[in-house]
Amino acid sequence: MMQKYSDKKLPKVPKPAVPIITVPRFELTEFAPMMAAMTKPVNGAPKTFEEMDMGWGTMMYSTRLPEITSQSVLTGEFHDFAQVFIDKKYIGKIDRVKNEKSLTIPAVKKGAELIIIVEGMGRINFGRAIKDFKGIVGNVTLSTETDEAELVLTPKNWMNVAIPDDYQTAVKALDMVKSLNDQVAAGKVKGSVPGLALAQGYEGSKELADIMKPGYHRGYFTLKKVGDTFLNFETWGKGQVYVNGHAMGRIWSIGPQQTLYIPGCWLKKGRNEIIVLDVVGPKEAVVWGQDKPELNKLQLEKSNKHNAIGDKPDLNSATPVPVYGNTVAATSSVAVAKAGNGWQTFKFQAPQKGRYLAIEVLSTQKQGDRVAIAELYLQGQDGKRLSREPWKTKYANSEEENGNHLGDKVFDLQESTYWQTERSAQAPHLLVIDLGSVQTVTALEYLPRAEQGAPGSIKDLRIYIY
Repeated sequence: MMQKYSDKKLPKVPKPAVPIITVPRFELTEFAPMMAAMTKPVNGAPKTFEEMDMGWGTMMYSTRLPEITSQSVLTGEFHDFAQVFIDKKYIGKIDRVKNEKSLTIPAVKKGAELIIIVEGMGRINFGRAIKDFKGIVGNVTLSTETDEAELVLTPKNWMNVAIPDDYQTAVKALDMVKSLNDQVAAGKVKGSVPGLALAQGYEGSKELADIMKPGYHRGYFTLKKVGDTFLNFETWGKGQVYVNGHAMGRIWSIGPQQTLYIPGCWLKKGRNEIIVLDVVGPKEAVVWGQDKPELNKLQLEKSNKHNAIGDKPDLNSATPVPVYGNTVAATSSVAVAKAGNGWQTFKFQAPQKGRYLAIEVLSTQKQGDRVAIAELYLQGQDGKRLSREPWKTKYANSEEENGNHLGDKVFDLQESTYWQTERSAQAPHLLVIDLGSVQTVTALEYLPRAEQGAPGSIKDLRIYIY
């Protein structure tokens, strides 16, 4: 390709400095839980990475809960990937990439320990996002409903522990646990002693608490000759990799990249060390080297929600549909809905053609309400309602999964069901519907919730057809 832009013959492509090699499958047998790398705890309100003077890594937050007799919803701002445990049992995760901000947790007894492990996933160094703090940002609340009232609890007394993700921290944790393992094997440590659970690792132990699965894995592979290779990590969860002390990159089972390029200049003849910090825990602690990369293998987790970031439309340059008689001002693109129950119709000033309907909700009739929509219809050129049989929810920035208030409830033929945003989600809210094919539409019909006062009713919104 470059030759056609030069009037002189280009030199030959130089030979590779080293060959590409493969590495047979090997197991990482040494293990230390992340808890082995904990720094001195700081008590008080949840602290960010910045308040703990940590630029990157992981934070562990723990607190004791009062008795909660029914399931509750835990909400908060977690930057960026949070795992939630109750009494060291894994409950679920809250992934910022998927716009998740809440998680349903079961009833708990008084004194139950809530642990939240939050990993920072990188930073943006320009624009407004430069002030993106990591860890728990703001209060964590637990909300539960009784027949009499809604209760919102905000734990105040937390233990904050920083876990740096550098190579030295990993080696220190692994060596500490290895030393304790050696003492146990030699019979120098007997009975129940602090730290014994760390020494036993989790391999082969079905009874060990879930909290022990995130951690450091170390193994070795031997080379007769040095070369570039691509180490495969598709059996692992989420974390990062060090080879012979060099940080090689981050891994995540979802892909699409499943391999890391390892330059031959950082390998050596004989034994090579590899350490993997996996904040989730692997399916199998094995690695192998390939002669080519694996760059297009998605292993996405199944979810009922419609929050895949790749499905979110870029509406920055899109023009909202102007409607008759329902705008803030004659020149405004913001439509205004009426308060109260019953159907409302937004008539478009001109027919619109497109396959997707996007509704951007800017505010609700009652400040602080979660957005709720019971039903939606679109009218065709003849003024009649279009069939909703081919409709599918393409994207929703927030959906309350507890109670099944997902986006598809706005076209399920049941006025008693509704799409509703999560309690902690902040406006604007976006719901995108795939109409199944390109349609010409002239109006949008909207029905708020049927309960008295129509809770969650829309006030200001923008409508897009594209």
